[in-house]
Amino acid sequence: MSKTPQTVGRYSLLKRLGKGGMGIVFKALTPVIERVVALKVLEPSEAMQITMDADQLEQIFLTEAKTQASLHHPHIASVWDFDRDQQGRPFFTMEYICNNLGIMLGERFEVEQPSRPIAAEKVLQYGVQMLDGLDYLHHRQIVHRDIKPHNILVTDEDRVKICDFGMALVSGVSFAGPPNMQIGSPYYTPPEQQKNPHQVDHRADCYSAAVLLYRMLTGSLPGMQSFPLSLINPRYDEQWDQFFHIGLQWDPDKRFQSAAEMKESLQNLSLHAPLCPVTTAPFPSLPVPEVLRDSPANLCGARARRQLDLTELNRPRRYIDSDFREHQHGIFDQATGLLWRPGGSDFPLSWKEACHYIHQLNDHPEAAIRSWRLPTISELLSLLDECYNQTAPELFNPGKQWIWSSDAHGSQERWFLNSDMGYAGIQDEDCPCYVFAVTTIDTW
Repeated sequence: MSKTPQTVGRYSLLKRLGKGGMGIVFKALTPVIERVVALKVLEPSEAMQITMDADQLEQIFLTEAKTQASLHHPHIASVWDFDRDQQGRPFFTMEYICNNLGIMLGERFEVEQPSRPIAAEKVLQYGVQMLDGLDYLHHRQIVHRDIKPHNILVTDEDRVKICDFGMALVSGVSFAGPPNMQIGSPYYTPPEQQKNPHQVDHRADCYSAAVLLYRMLTGSLPGMQSFPLSLINPRYDEQWDQFFHIGLQWDPDKRFQSAAEMKESLQNLSLHAPLCPVTTAPFPSLPVPEVLRDSPANLCGARARRQLDLTELNRPRRYIDSDFREHQHGIFDQATGLLWRPGGSDFPLSWKEACHYIHQLNDHPEAAIRSWRLPTISELLSLLDECYNQTAPELFNPGKQWIWSSDAHGSQERWFLNSDMGYAGIQDEDCPCYVFAVTTIDTW
């Protein structure tokens, strides 16, 4: 017999997503309509319970839920429902968004460790959207106080949304913890917030946003290197240096004085040509095995990284020198013997939908090939290009960067490739990714 799912209120819990100081967040299922949501239930950490009594903690949680529910903006995550569970604990539900900037950057528990940089064009896009959301918050007299990668969600449409208002300062009112209590996250918190978190204003969020933008561009924290951005990468000129010189000022009076001003300054920045233009010169290559693994596997933990020969940031240590050729049925890679169906699925699909999509390709009455399948993560990694860390332009359409593999990670997750940033990741099976079918040239 199958085990009855655990419930919180009327919602069935599917998976634990994470725990913070105030509560636990679950992936949950709405009854009847079976809509997947993110559910946050009050479950304060031991440190918070020592610091404050139960009534204070509940009031903070209620303030978070009410604050976020009152906000209506395309770059703010939405709250949908509020209730109490069987034990009387308050909880609220939000839209379930699979990705966030922390996942994309590969930011680890040791925050000071290097992360994956994001393409400058995308950083500009995300930065403008984030600052637009912050501008809205600040007009509502709300200071977020915890802007960091994991609190910036990334939707299927590649839009960012600010979430987690548990530390927010609302109309000058916040919970009164001990004077030395840390509010915010190390490295992203401005000096004045570390000294007196209850007296900060919107300029604190502007500082945190500048740290995050710098991290996205470089993969490092501003304090970890002392060189101006223009000396690190010739794509950036002195205007970028000036932007971060202002944004990262320790004195709030010398910073951008509003998110709107910061957004306008960001929009006025320009980029030089990429460091690594498209070229026909061969890249340093990896000897190709006789056959790349084509059977799905369940790859977990450090063993998976060793098997796939990935770095700590889940990028290939070496790259295969692919040799793509036009073929009547797709794009053929002579280096690996793989035939890829170009274009991919029209829309991002869940894992179950991805399997159905492959089945439909093979069952089509006019199909010339009936051996299409989902690629393994090893096969997807063979497409990566050392210069851009991106996949072959002949194969993939712009905007289809999240791509399913056939490989599992435990019982509820699958491996995927992010073709924009050139890394392998793990995704919940209910999350949407695109599908690019593959077959071996001698199987059809």
